[in-house]
Amino acid sequence: MISSSSDESCPAPWLRDMRKALTQVFRLNSFRTHQQQIISSAIQGKDVFVLMPTGGGKSLCYQLPAILQNHAPGVSIVVSPLLSLMQDQVHDLVCVKGIAAALLNSQMGAAHRRWVYSELKKPSSLMCLLYVTPEMLEKSKELVEALSCLYDQDRLTRFVIDEAHCVSQWGHDFRPDYKLLGNVRNRFSGVPIMALTATATPTVEADVLRCLGMQECKVFRQSFNRKNLSLEVVTKTPRSMADDIYQFIDDGRRNHSGIIYCIGRQQCESLAEELREAFGLTAEHYHAKLTPDMRNNVQREWKEGRIRIIVATIAFGMGIDKPDVRYVIHASIPSSLEGYYQEIGRAGRDGQPAVCRLYYTYRDASVHRGQIDRGGGNSTQKERLNTNLNAMIAYCENVIDCRRFLVLKYFGETFDASGCNQTCDNCLGAMNQTNITKDMTSLAIETIRLVRSVQSAGVTLLQVLDMLRGSQSKRFVDNGFLEATSYGAGKHLSRPDAERFMKHLVIMGILVEKTEYNNMGFSSAYLKVGKKALDVEREALKVNLSFSSTNVTPSSSSSLRSAETSGEPKRRTKVVLPGFVTALSLTNKDQPNTRSTAKSGSTSNATGFTRPVVTPKKGKITNFISPLNTRN
Repeated sequence: MISSSSDESCPAPWLRDMRKALTQVFRLNSFRTHQQQIISSAIQGKDVFVLMPTGGGKSLCYQLPAILQNHAPGVSIVVSPLLSLMQDQVHDLVCVKGIAAALLNSQMGAAHRRWVYSELKKPSSLMCLLYVTPEMLEKSKELVEALSCLYDQDRLTRFVIDEAHCVSQWGHDFRPDYKLLGNVRNRFSGVPIMALTATATPTVEADVLRCLGMQECKVFRQSFNRKNLSLEVVTKTPRSMADDIYQFIDDGRRNHSGIIYCIGRQQCESLAEELREAFGLTAEHYHAKLTPDMRNNVQREWKEGRIRIIVATIAFGMGIDKPDVRYVIHASIPSSLEGYYQEIGRAGRDGQPAVCRLYYTYRDASVHRGQIDRGGGNSTQKERLNTNLNAMIAYCENVIDCRRFLVLKYFGETFDASGCNQTCDNCLGAMNQTNITKDMTSLAIETIRLVRSVQSAGVTLLQVLDMLRGSQSKRFVDNGFLEATSYGAGKHLSRPDAERFMKHLVIMGILVEKTEYNNMGFSSAYLKVGKKALDVEREALKVNLSFSSTNVTPSSSSSLRSAETSGEPKRRTKVVLPGFVTALSLTNKDQPNTRSTAKSGSTSNATGFTRPVVTPKKGKITNFISPLNTRN
């Protein structure tokens, strides 16, 4: 039975010592949300699970109780997958705070390892924190022997599992070495465990607790809602993305620190170079192939303000304590909502407004799908990774619902979208728009039949889209596709509507894209019928899709203006579009929703599907309205 967290009282002697350590050792004036209760539970020897957003102060939750030796004498073992983060934390603990801490990993020299093991075995040792990697805990006989010695002396205080989501096979960053940490409970019975993570869905949380044997524990959950972060998704046009990023930074952010995340090393280097050479911005790239010295130098110069912009892969940012990051930009779609949320969490840790911008094109998802297909893991693990990716795609494709609501719902948190206060692009442009949810199950069944009849020929999503709309292209005629089952079943749809519908079927797992490579190494994503298709055909699974009907479209820049930029907000010009309605006829089953989401600077299809778009000319975000499509 898992107990829920509460603001239980803390014994006076403990509270006095905790506050003394907080102010004198950690140089902090007060505890953040739940920190005092978490530390108190740890001192009492309880198992503790901590779900706390990035920047919430997780490290203090295990560092402070470790130094209160009069209450819980011994050594806390901190398990982390991030060597650079452990190095930074141990350096800060020893050199800045004067705390006896040590780091142990396979790269350490023999002399250092002997010293650590010797200290662990001394009953009089002052060491209170030992950082190790998960593989060391499982594979190093010397470490296991040293921990057994501590255990026998009753000096093994607790195990701290940082980045605990890595334990779960359902997590976005599952690591096999982490799953073996469940052996700790069996090997060292009775030693408390503290598991901490910034990104865990309810499913991941339950799996972590099960794997670590934490059946009876205190669970502390903080809201994932970072009110000071503004969220926006911008349609990506590769030729002008660097121009648009420059325009975004030049709009009052030149002297602010930011992070730009890229999908790979090549994009990191080329984008950083373009921002430097073409626009005069102080930008440097950062990725895993740089030498440790180069990475440390770039990181240090950025933290000290000599470099304003880090252009990085996901190798950058874990454990970085820089409070004044004013923006986080994703140049490509992340592989999961968990990863995305963790990365944008590095913005605005000082509580001041910050902007999180994501450049999106559906094509970028194929890069992730290719990596999943080529990567290790069994079919179940790959299916899970594709599910995580589909959730991220769904977030980007959704131009109707509040983005804050979407993120919080994914993490199992209830949120009223009215509380967004126009701090996401979908809410910011909400003007005179009615949303309509339509049952698309019948068309989905026809689409499944169409794909099943042509998938052996190797067809892409866009090709099936054209078949669904009844294209008479010469290639389709020559290949006999016009005779395929359900060919032209969606000819009443506009092309934007049909494309959005097809992507929705992929997101739901009804259709799947399989990446295949030719002899030259080039890849193509071919559309196949997915596992969920049979459920749709049996009508056990409904396919609903929301459309919007808009009669007002703003025409200025889509960038969210936050409080860190001065001046009056830019005025938005209203463009009235007579007769601008959805191409799909309404039925009595349609359910109007008055939530308004027309966006500034957006593309718009015949259903009011809107999204900011970057055009080649100087990266300006302009207003483009596609005409109503007729049947063809």
